[in-house]
Amino acid sequence: MLTQYLFCLRSTMVGRGFLGCFILCLSLASVCAIKGTLNSIDDLRDIEFGHTFPRHGLMLLHWLANNSHIDNNGNMRLNFNPTRRDYGIHFYGNRPCSLPFLLPESGRYYSLGNIGCNNNNGAMALPDYVTQIFYNSIGPENNRDRVVLRVRDEGSNQFIVDEVFVTQHYPLNENRGSAYDPDNTYRVNVRLLRQIQSLPTIDQNDIPRIYNVEINHNSLEHLENIWRHTPGLALLLAIVLCFTRPNIKCSWRPRRLSAVEPQSVMEDKDNALIKLEVKTTDRGTARIIWSGISKRLLDQGVMVVLHRNNNSDSKSELDRSSVGGQASGSYNTSVPLNPGLQVRLHKEVKHWWGLWSTIGEEIWRGSEFHDANREIPVDIIGHDASLQLFVKDGKACARLYVKKSFTAWKKTFNNSWVGFYSSHNKSILNYNTWQWAVSFSMEKRSDLEDVPEYDIYVYNSSMVMAPGVQARLMLQRRSSEAARTLPWE
Repeated sequence: MLTQYLFCLRSTMVGRGFLGCFILCLSLASVCAIKGTLNSIDDLRDIEFGHTFPRHGLMLLHWLANNSHIDNNGNMRLNFNPTRRDYGIHFYGNRPCSLPFLLPESGRYYSLGNIGCNNNNGAMALPDYVTQIFYNSIGPENNRDRVVLRVRDEGSNQFIVDEVFVTQHYPLNENRGSAYDPDNTYRVNVRLLRQIQSLPTIDQNDIPRIYNVEINHNSLEHLENIWRHTPGLALLLAIVLCFTRPNIKCSWRPRRLSAVEPQSVMEDKDNALIKLEVKTTDRGTARIIWSGISKRLLDQGVMVVLHRNNNSDSKSELDRSSVGGQASGSYNTSVPLNPGLQVRLHKEVKHWWGLWSTIGEEIWRGSEFHDANREIPVDIIGHDASLQLFVKDGKACARLYVKKSFTAWKKTFNNSWVGFYSSHNKSILNYNTWQWAVSFSMEKRSDLEDVPEYDIYVYNSSMVMAPGVQARLMLQRRSSEAARTLPWE
């Protein structure tokens, strides 16, 4: 095929190969034909994508639908920037054969949903309802689903999505690498995404008429208790998975496979109500927050344990504390705040009449720390650049993402500076510390190879990260604010 392609290009150069190229494109299209098109939520019920535990595809699709805007003409615009790897989305290439061949002028493919990649820290910004299953399951099935977008960059940080696909990797035991399976790749009609957006507005009594299904309301109520902060997700899962057809048993449930006995399964539905988070103290250290722990677990005795990241050994804890019989609460650690920190809930094993405790069996994991709403870069007004606030070793830091096409950025930003503020109420000159934008250092990391359109510059300040901290970029010495991040939580 490569030989045919090169021959086609050579023929075109001498003016004789238009027909050959046309035939080649037709052959590529036929080889790379996808399985079909999903026009409605009802069609999601007939495919494998996201159906069995611990797949996360339906959560990804729900998140995408609710993080984009679809106008009356069906044009879909993203609320984030795929070229910066926001939310872990990354350039996939214009490659056959799991997707249609794509010419450069037709846009670029971007893949969303790779939670397990060690270098893909941006995926930590996805909300808990997307990542929770990955962190609380073991095995290759928990990271197979992907949503692929065909994106056109219209400039000024405006991105149009021309096509959406759902797909999945081949099973690991088939030894077929990281390619996507064309037999499980489907185009998603914008109508389906609109239906997902509208789910929170549907009265439950209208579900049988709209979707021709009967919902088990007790099961739906349980799902709504789990995802009560994510409108419409419980109804999507109920329609697609569990409670839509007679004699079909639901095979999906949130659960944690035992690290001690991999074949055993903890099917306690109460575990899915547990929420474990890492937040910030006013000293730049990690604060553990927990909620939703059932009385049954409290009666057994449980503790929260802080780890460096999801891959940390179960015995390499950074800090821990008993929950003290409280279903919800918090604990301030002395561990400097860093991306990736993770809280796990364990059984508490007491010794010598309760005088001291050790860590018992693991019960549940929270997501790795990533203050998503605060860390996603904000655009610098009028320029192809953006500002990001993040934390490293408990200190407030900033990144500048500068598009490579913005070649004169140092001249344009010659008098620009980034200030760090303890509160959004502080005046422009009432900063804690600052640095000239052109004095930021170029950041070099292996995972930045997937951000080919940007140069990235970083500054690590000496200011302690605390709730309310904010970064702002000024175009001039005293005024002309061009960007400000959300206050840190």
